[in-house]
Amino acid sequence: MYDHDPEDLEILGWEEFIAHQWESIFVGYRSSTGLRRMCRRWSDLIEIGLGCSQDIADQLVRTEIIDRADRDLEGAANAQAVVSGMADVLADLRTDLLDMAETEPEFSVTLLEQHTRLLSFLRVYAFGPDAGAPVEDGGASRQDAGGAPGA
Repeated sequence: MYDHDPEDLEILGWEEFIAHQWESIFVGYRSSTGLRRMCRRWSDLIEIGLGCSQDIADQLVRTEIIDRADRDLEGAANAQAVVSGMADVLADLRTDLLDMAETEPEFSVTLLEQHTRLLSFLRVYAFGPDAGAPVEDGGASRQDAGGAPGA
């Protein structure tokens, strides 16, 4: 992890850690935090959320945030657009994980299961208990979401 000690996870627990990182990413987008810091926040969220190595988390961040010119979360007009865009980033990780499964199926099954858990938790956290389509649908996020990261 970049911005945390392993003890942070032990103290907070998985759900609280993930919620804290989600909020930190949201605040970063709303306050024009630099790309490097944002990517570190995303990497920590993905590493702990999926239970993967920092290298895999960094690879996923590169694929879904750095190399995606269509992701303009920094320039999003409102909070709802930022939250929806953040949820889309997480949903899109599934495609990358499925690609990994082609080369290392036994390793990626666990990551796919953890992705389902992470995405489900954050959809409820960000959009409420009625939120979200199934993960298998390609991950389209709900457009009628509230404006805050935990609204």
